[in-house]
Amino acid sequence: MKSVCVGSLRVAVTAVATVLLALVSQPASATFIIDTGTSQLAQGFGNVPRLLTVHRTGATTSPETACNSISGGALVQTCSGADATIQPNGFINNLANGDGTVNPAGDTSKNNIVDLASAALNITNASQIRLNYNPSETGADPKTDIQDITLKFYSTNSGTPTVVASVDGGCANACLGNASDPLFFGDTGTNLGNGGVGFILKLDDAQAAALNAACGANMANCRFVTAESTILLTDDGNDSFTLFSSALAVPEPSSLVLLGAGLAGCAAFLRRRQ
Repeated sequence: MKSVCVGSLRVAVTAVATVLLALVSQPASATFIIDTGTSQLAQGFGNVPRLLTVHRTGATTSPETACNSISGGALVQTCSGADATIQPNGFINNLANGDGTVNPAGDTSKNNIVDLASAALNITNASQIRLNYNPSETGADPKTDIQDITLKFYSTNSGTPTVVASVDGGCANACLGNASDPLFFGDTGTNLGNGGVGFILKLDDAQAAALNAACGANMANCRFVTAESTILLTDDGNDSFTLFSSALAVPEPSSLVLLGAGLAGCAAFLRRRQ
């Protein structure tokens, strides 16, 4: 009986060690996931101001990278230079990765600071956050693969917006360029153009809970959002992200007007605080 117990113990220890080794060996995680239960019409650049637009202005080969940040209370097209603070994926966006930042920088229909407390959004829980990813690839092989999409959440408690937390989505360290990647889109031609229906992304439950904890009750400590992203397999067109609330999954025209007003109010609010 003793030998049986010792043998069982050895098996159990080996099993535990194997599990622990597997966990240690796992790559960094990125946990934006595709929300198949929500759809949203992109409506074109003039109708729905984007959070971030990525578009190569020079060579048309992949990758393309674009970054928005807040500096001195204003929107600037610079990368944070750091990985996400919540469940980072091991990839840091850098404009040297690929020419993709929209020019001119002041085109507010394509790049914006989003105010989570605006009447159009009123996001009080990270689980309400949705991103409409709207690729516009019109080539013979219209697919894309998001290497990284990072949302940066800012507070204004100190008078100047500072980063409270950031969250990641995309590949863990490296993309394989196929359907095994978390945010691979094999045929963006089905959602062709910036007036087409976008792919909706959301945080998974663990990431949403961590962001809620970082931002405090009702996300009161996280007021503004900017984004940065690197996208692979692109060949043409604008690839954009729009942030909205799951409560506004299919906004009416009046809601779109509110969204535009909210973004305009956000810019005015930041200017007053400078």
